[in-house]
Amino acid sequence: MHRKSLWLLLGGLVLALFMAMPALATDYEIPVVTGEHWVKSSPQERKSFLLGAATIIELEQEVQGQTPPPKTTITVWCKGLSAYNFDEMAAAIDKWYAANPDKLARPVVEVMWYELAKPKAGNL
Repeated sequence: MHRKSLWLLLGGLVLALFMAMPALATDYEIPVVTGEHWVKSSPQERKSFLLGAATIIELEQEVQGQTPPPKTTITVWCKGLSAYNFDEMAAAIDKWYAANPDKLARPVVEVMWYELAKPKAGNL
């Protein structure tokens, strides 16, 4: 069990590094994980992706500190996703892609934002 947790953590950290590199540089494109990738990945890979995304959100929250800028999305991400654990989040994403098989090109992060975080965060 310890080894599995270590692999999940390592996968999440690698994903976090990939997501963080060109965050401010508009001249660079980063790989985008879509539903096509999601449905072909194993449950462990899906959890690793979510762990990496959560790490990036947590990192951004830490960097922004106690008073985030007015136009930040971090409050919505944190409040909206706090309603889920990783298994529930993965199941909700699975369910959305299963109900929308014609939308597998939609990025997973977009599904997380519009289908999970924003609805649960309310009017922030």
